[in-house]
Amino acid sequence: MPSTQPLLPRQRAVLDIPLNRHLGIVFDGSVDGVAKSHFQSTAELATFDGQLHGGALSVLFEVAAFLALAPLLQETQHAVTHDLHVSLMRPVPTGARCDLEARVVRSGRTLAFIEVGAYVEGKQVASARITKSIIAMA
Repeated sequence: MPSTQPLLPRQRAVLDIPLNRHLGIVFDGSVDGVAKSHFQSTAELATFDGQLHGGALSVLFEVAAFLALAPLLQETQHAVTHDLHVSLMRPVPTGARCDLEARVVRSGRTLAFIEVGAYVEGKQVASARITKSIIAMA
């Protein structure tokens, strides 16, 4: 991803949330409303049969979406998840690297719409549509 923007303080803040650190998300960069990140599917994130838990992936989708939206927000704005729709297409085995690509489809005054894809070895394994409410920071 050429000419990526530097990591913003609010992107660093979301990556530093203990849950997100535990999930192991790594920020790979963002440019023009598109952010790339990845994580390793570990046994701690797996269901009883060794596949990535959909709930863990949902949290990672939210983080990826915020990483894409953050550079587009004004300093006085914050964004919170308003709606989340996740489609799980293929299982993700323990040990697999999962790449996330989040794209801001539209950002208005009060709402932003983000699409996120999850990929293992180039094959899409899941997707999400996330609506974030843009709010004034207190």
